[in-house]
Amino acid sequence: MVILTWGITRSIENSLIDFLSSKIITTGLTLLNDNGVAVTPNVYRGKQVNLNWNLPLIQVYYDDKLQPRLELGTNLRMTSYSILIEIRTLLSGQEIDLADWVESQLNNGCAYYTYTPSLTPDNPTKTLAGHVNIDFQSSNQVNLGDNVDKFDKYRYRIALKTWIN
Repeated sequence: MVILTWGITRSIENSLIDFLSSKIITTGLTLLNDNGVAVTPNVYRGKQVNLNWNLPLIQVYYDDKLQPRLELGTNLRMTSYSILIEIRTLLSGQEIDLADWVESQLNNGCAYYTYTPSLTPDNPTKTLAGHVNIDFQSSNQVNLGDNVDKFDKYRYRIALKTWIN
């Protein structure tokens, strides 16, 4: 019996999440909450916001895949994966600062791991399998006005084009 490993898309998402989570811990990164208390940002995977998530947060998720032919007359493909990173904070301006920090950390890319599910779903086995290269496609604030919930009030979106070496 063969256990299906996670595909490239999920492996890229999780490699980015592991990288950012590790950087947050090693740098001791914190932001002030609305009570003036320093809190550590969380990193989550998923397109939909979970109301149980804690702010401030970095949300990572797959958007789409491009697979143009490498050259005419071949079936070889140059596959790239679009990943979105949403920054959501409690105080105005923090979303910009946290986005700047994320971009500086990801500038050189990160290690790429393949993941195989284990008996503990939250703790898959990971194997180093290359490097995630990153091009920043866009980086801008998401302004939805003042009558929005706390997850959308101070929000920033970074779009990445990624590929594996």
